[in-house]
Amino acid sequence: MRAVPPVRYDLIRLGGGLDQVTPALSLPSGIARRAANFECSVNGGYTRISGYERFDGRPRPSDAIYTLLAVTFSGTVAVGDTLVGATSAASGYVIAVTDSTIAVTATVGTYLEGEDLNVSATAQANLVQVTGISSDGLLDASYKNLAADYYRASITAIPGSGSILGVCYYNDVVFAFRNNSGGTAADLYKSTATGWTQVTLPKEISFGTGTAEISDGDTVDGATSGASATVARVVLETGTWGAGTATGRLILTGVTGTFQSGENLQVGAAVKAVSTSTVTQISFLPNGRFETVIANFGGGTTNYKVYGCDGVNRAFEFDGTTLVPISSGMATDTPEHISFHKQHLFLSFGASLQFSALGDPYQWTPLLGAGELAMNAPITNLLTLPGDQTSGALAVYTRRDTNVLYGTSSADFSLATLNSGTGGLAYTAQNMDVAYVLDDRGVISLGTALSFGNFLPASLTMNINPFVASKRALACASSVQREKGQYRVYFNDGTALYVTIVNGKVLGSMPMQFVSPVLCFAEGDSSTGQARQFFGSTEGFVYEMDVGSSFDGSPIAANLNLIYNAVNSPRVLKRFRRASVEMTGDSYAEIQFAYELAYSSAYMEQPSESVYTTDLRSSFWDDTTWDNFVFDAQEVSPTEVEVVGTGENIGIRISSESDLFRPFTVNSVILHYTPRRGIR
Repeated sequence: MRAVPPVRYDLIRLGGGLDQVTPALSLPSGIARRAANFECSVNGGYTRISGYERFDGRPRPSDAIYTLLAVTFSGTVAVGDTLVGATSAASGYVIAVTDSTIAVTATVGTYLEGEDLNVSATAQANLVQVTGISSDGLLDASYKNLAADYYRASITAIPGSGSILGVCYYNDVVFAFRNNSGGTAADLYKSTATGWTQVTLPKEISFGTGTAEISDGDTVDGATSGASATVARVVLETGTWGAGTATGRLILTGVTGTFQSGENLQVGAAVKAVSTSTVTQISFLPNGRFETVIANFGGGTTNYKVYGCDGVNRAFEFDGTTLVPISSGMATDTPEHISFHKQHLFLSFGASLQFSALGDPYQWTPLLGAGELAMNAPITNLLTLPGDQTSGALAVYTRRDTNVLYGTSSADFSLATLNSGTGGLAYTAQNMDVAYVLDDRGVISLGTALSFGNFLPASLTMNINPFVASKRALACASSVQREKGQYRVYFNDGTALYVTIVNGKVLGSMPMQFVSPVLCFAEGDSSTGQARQFFGSTEGFVYEMDVGSSFDGSPIAANLNLIYNAVNSPRVLKRFRRASVEMTGDSYAEIQFAYELAYSSAYMEQPSESVYTTDLRSSFWDDTTWDNFVFDAQEVSPTEVEVVGTGENIGIRISSESDLFRPFTVNSVILHYTPRRGIR
């Protein structure tokens, strides 16, 4: 009697990212050949990405919670009703109704068990018990999603027309630019607890013959016109007050009357300067591409301000209230890129790199330490390299070259070409352990650019060169996600590339496909130390990244196709019997599992995909609220899946499409198989 071959097991450790070019037999079995919306985890495996959601300062949809009420009905309660406790006066918005329960969100107050529940002052049910959240994973995810939808509906786009032109996160507030409804100017808005509020821009007047110092907060009067205004900011551009040669501009609020050019400007009865212009309203021409940095020229902890430019208007300073245009003296004063480096403000004008006087972003005269450096091509990125203000250097990228500026001031600034032939596409330079940028050949680090020059091996994404080649002309923004160790670059067609890097080693690169394209990006830490990231998109919406279970209410469609796995014997047939998929996470999840045999041969029947569910919600004793956790859920779960068929190899496909599920990680797949004969 012939012995039956024993069942064997092959462990596939998922990781390594996408590879579009290397032959399958030369790759580890956990490499992906096709993928979307899975990222390489720093702890191994592939993680279905987090979502994003619209933002305007109101409560976040992802923070929405619901309360489940067990009731006895005496009338009718419908979704959309406001449910009010007859005794407690607690209220909530109804998001779901079943035969014996009501789910509410946006609850105010505390319902009391045994009280009647009113709709429009009429009792429609009696409250039996407040049961907290559902113990059923799918229902729990569904109710959370309905609660998020309720909050999402109140969040609006920024008024105006066209796409978001720029976004900035400063002092726990999101600021963003968008063209007005007529497309004639760009307006500035800020997030508030009631939504977007337009920032009123001040006015300005130029002065000369400054003989006595004017200070912020002074009331200035026109000696001839009788006009009056409050000085929000004094912009001293040349000269000194003591010598009577001070010239510059006054940024004004509360203007009454009409100032005249050539009249004395007084504070009280004292003449301080002479006006050299009339008062003009500060505004932004439309259609710029705003880039901002946060810098501190004044020292201390309270002097951080936003500095920005957009390629269409003058650069500016903004402290959250007062916006101050910065005049560099250029005939066409429309800088495109900006950086704060060694207490200088750096601006780029095409191939010209200019810097302000030391410690003063308002002064651009060489006599005070400002200066200019000429490049051989238009500048695309300015990035202060890792280090402090003593040891750091400034990377200056063009499309084809990488340059580094050394020194601390105009006295010793020295520009060196690090590499000729390798540069960076605009808005793609970011700092992690070293500087990273998207070049025409792919993602380049400063170290690989130095070692390999402009050859393809310099690219950290050489194995996905077809993807990079098809997308590089569309690059429009970039960011880093420090908690996940990721450099990210975004393309204006809604795609993105996430490169996971740990201790300088690339763990893998994965492509993304969003519903809303990322056109501009901002990141920063809140006052509580939480890292937050925001992006501007089309149709005037600003979104917060890496939150929620959906793409602003739309499903996240994710797929992962592993390379064909021959289980170390490419010419031996195997009878595949079963597989075990190990997943980790903290929410309910569903995956579709499918596979292809023998290079998806048309000569054998290929199986259809199957749906598998797992509840990864975990409970933490003494770290949660009673009735708001699940006792029997798992953080790590092996999902047993059916695999039937014979072939020399197998290609595994894992996918998910839902707006309900939070991120989950697929760590490994264990194949059960029996070896058979060799292929003749």
